[in-house]
Amino acid sequence: MLLASFTLNNPANAGFGADIAEKLQLLPGVSDVLIGGASDTCSIVYDEAKVTALALRNALHDAGYDSRLDEKHVAKSASCCGSCS
Repeated sequence: MLLASFTLNNPANAGFGADIAEKLQLLPGVSDVLIGGASDTCSIVYDEAKVTALALRNALHDAGYDSRLDEKHVAKSASCCGSCS
């Protein structure tokens, strides 16, 4: 499992957060999504055998979010922060 962190720029949707988290969790291989509203970040834990970071970025773009991949590394657990697993 990998953890990809994106910075979201100029979100086109006023309902920042829950809407994109729901859409991302429908993608195969996505196990957890954490949206940081104050910092406009999105962290996604995913299975690299089922989905790529580029596909995640494209999904963000299709949902109206201009994004930049900040970092990608091996996830310590199956959740973004590790506190719920």
